Amino acid sequence: MDDAILAVDGGGTRTRAVVVARDGHVLVQRHTGGSNPYDKVDWAETLTHLLRDISPVPLRTAMIGLAGYSAQRPSSRMQEEVIRTALGPAVAITMCSDVEIACIGAFADGPGILALAGTGSVIWADDRRNPPLRIGGWGYMLGDEGSGYWIGSVALGRVVHFLDTRHREEAAFATRILEALGLPIDPDAAGEALLEWQRVQDHPRSAIAALAHEVNRLADGGCAEAVQILRQAAGFLSSQVMTARERLGQPLPWSHSGSVFLSRTVIDTVSHQVGEAPQAPQFSALGGGAMRAARLAGWDVDGPWLARLRAGLLRD
Repeated sequence: MDDAILAVDGGGTRTRAVVVARDGHVLVQRHTGGSNPYDKVDWAETLTHLLRDISPVPLRTAMIGLAGYSAQRPSSRMQEEVIRTALGPAVAITMCSDVEIACIGAFADGPGILALAGTGSVIWADDRRNPPLRIGGWGYMLGDEGSGYWIGSVALGRVVHFLDTRHREEAAFATRILEALGLPIDPDAAGEALLEWQRVQDHPRSAIAALAHEVNRLADGGCAEAVQILRQAAGFLSSQVMTARERLGQPLPWSHSGSVFLSRTVIDTVSHQVGEAPQAPQFSALGGGAMRAARLAGWDVDGPWLARLRAGLLRD
């Protein structure tokens, strides 16, 4: 065990890292909070702390997938500098977006279309012959339709509409969302409480995105308004998957990643609109990063190696 590889999956909600030995055994796993520089002011400290003294043996290569990263954007140079400073000059580092390593993991480095919907949303399509294709991923100010943030925003929009209009038919859904936030359900008190809730959030985007879990819980309980919101979110995602197929000119299989796809309503709706059920992800994004890092190191990534990696990741 003279060297190892590192993979990092840095998303908007959580950041994970894994160190893997040459034989595929997992040596170290760590996790911490989100590291998206677009809405986490402490993203650099988060990454630095995560990677400090992470490996018991020298690292050969590292595959780093980070939210908001693109080699074509000058702002991503700060992400590169943080990673290179944390790992040192001896490690061969490859940087990419978090959705790219999620796609690698989902299809075990094969062709496919990944729909990622967590705090944000994006579609990543790779036929393994042409440069990968991104659909969506424009951020919460320009898009991110179908994401957890989008779902939470729509839910809150219905709450404030009720607080303005006091329409009786909107009261039940608004009350449930207010209860989920721990706020008063009396309309005369809820408005000021909701404004204060908004003001005190350290990470407003993440806090709003977290409401998607409550919307899904309500949908599972038969709440028509929640089901409607989730089906609308799924409509955006399925449309983007079909756009990717159209641009590639081939019906690649699709898979999914991210907390929004924990919703059965979302998966069933996207499956219906795309015309087929998703392929179950073969590995997580962290597994995809480890797989690619090992291949960049020149290691033999065969069936037994992948089996050992999978077993190690499942123990997390």
